[in-house]
This record gives sequence, structure tokens and C-alpha cells, in this order.
Amino acid sequence: MFDKKKQPSVELAGEAAHASAVAQLRASFEAIPAGATVRLAKKTSNLFRPREKAKVGLDVSGLTGVISIDADARTADVQGMCTYENLVDATLEHGLMPLVVPQLRTITLGGAVTGLGIESTSFKNGLPHESVLEMDILTGTGELLTASPTNEHADLFRAFPNSYGSLGYATRLRIELQPIDDLVETRNVRFASVAAMTRAIDAIVETREWQGERVDGLDGMIVSKDEAYLVLATLPRRAAARRDYTGAEHLLQEHQ
Repeated sequence: MFDKKKQPSVELAGEAAHASAVAQLRASFEAIPAGATVRLAKKTSNLFRPREKAKVGLDVSGLTGVISIDADARTADVQGMCTYENLVDATLEHGLMPLVVPQLRTITLGGAVTGLGIESTSFKNGLPHESVLEMDILTGTGELLTASPTNEHADLFRAFPNSYGSLGYATRLRIELQPIDDLVETRNVRFASVAAMTRAIDAIVETREWQGERVDGLDGMIVSKDEAYLVLATLPRRAAARRDYTGAEHLLQEHQ
């Protein structure tokens, strides 16, 4: 069992600070010379290749937090540059988590939506953009539009995922959350062939369970043609014991 990391209380950005950050962003947009390339003026990147630093760009330095959380509705209003690390720290205080959390903790919510993302819960919860309820988007004309699946900007809402910034920049995203307990139970299951593991994945995707136990997270790896593993997670769940699986090869179960 893996205990969630205890974090100090996370301070939410709030509506006033968010409005100020958006004003700062729009001012930086207006300052970009006509004909110049518009890009985010940020220092970090999750690209695994060299990237030229932007000399001018959109000032997103104030858009790195969680604006608010509605625990009853299980939703959060999140700024576009908020990393999943900071987002999860904030939601865990309410016993909640995003429906999908990418493996790289420094990926931003805005980046996961505009560039797509995937993780172990995606087999049942979809991709990050599929739990977005609405977005505030700064467009290439300087307009700030609120897009949702049903309003007048529904086309923009549907086209935004995987647009890689070509349609604008999301300053705020309202996302669905799901409940999570203090502990997540995981099982490491070994298979003697890739074909056997593939059959197991098909069964889990169809039934959402394995050997009678509910599966909420699905991950794995292939070592060789004769050795493959699935890591199955169940949440939320009260567990009787806590374990550290480091070096615990004896916990692996082999399935033909």
C-alpha cells in the first residue's frame, strides 16, 4: 500500500489574484510587436530536446495555481500553468484528485489539454481534456472567451484539445474531480507472455476488474517476450496494512 504524501496546507490563488494574472497576461499580449511569433514566456519545458528561449511572449507567471475547489460538486477551477504536482497537492486536502494525473509531475493542466496527456486511469476516465467542463481561452485576436460544450463557443471547446496553442491559451480550466482515500492499493501481476498480458488488458478494459477485484488504474511494462507485468491500482480503498514494494520480487504473481 502506498500512503499519500502529507503536504502542508495549500493556499489557493483565489478569484482576485487570478483576475490580476489574466490582466498581466493580456498586457503582455498587447506588447508583442505586430507580426512577431506569439509564445509563452516561460523558463521550463517538458520537451526532451533543446528549445530556444523566448525573447518576448505571453507572461503566464501569475497563472500557476488552483483558483478554487468545490468539494461538493467535485470540481476545481485551475490556472493554465498549474502543474499536476501543485494541483494534486490542493485537491488531496479535500479527499479528491483529478480523473487523470500524468506521470511527469511538472506537466501543466493547460499543457495536458492542449497537447494531450494520458496515464493509468485513462482506460476508464479518458484523456485529461475529457474531464474539462469549461475553459477561458485567450485567442489570437486578444479576446478572452469562455468555452463550454454547450455555449456559443462550443466549437472552440471541442477543437482546443491537441491544438498545441494554435487556437489560443487556456487561462482557466474547470475540471471534474474524483474521490480518493489516504491509500491506494496496487498489485503487480506477472505474465509469461506478451499475448497473455494483452488478453488481460482486454479483459480489464471491458470489465473494469481483474480476478474479481475492481481496477481503477492500469499500467505495465514488457521485459521480454517471456516476461511482462501489469500494475493494477484500486482507489479509494481502506487497507489493513501499508507496504513498501521496493525490492519485493516475491509479491509478483505469475499468470500463464
